[in-house]
Amino acid sequence: MKNSILIIIIVPLVILFGCAKDKERQVKYVITDSVSGFTVRYLNDAGQIITDQVITQSAEDIWQHEFTANDGDIVFVSANYKDPLSAIKVQIYIDGKVYKQAVSKQDTISFITVSGIVPLRE
Repeated sequence: MKNSILIIIIVPLVILFGCAKDKERQVKYVITDSVSGFTVRYLNDAGQIITDQVITQSAEDIWQHEFTANDGDIVFVSANYKDPLSAIKVQIYIDGKVYKQAVSKQDTISFITVSGIVPLRE
């Protein structure tokens, strides 16, 4: 009787923990389309807001920051530019797929912000 109770308790636990998925996710922030540079603010893997000035030579230049996150972590990247002839595209990728994005053209006042929470895997 005791053995069957142990089996009833242990088997579901082994299945539960044996089937647990890895919760680490690959996050990448990408900014493109700026012809002369921009200011970027982003949340890094340590939970700190980092601010950088990025200089670009053409709209083909790409800025990116990659890190590993867990399900439920907050992701945030924001940028703005000063050149009225420029534009900017801000994207967040999770596991290689576009999670969220925003685009701005000829708006030198507003910060373009993309943020969210890393979705839970099913």
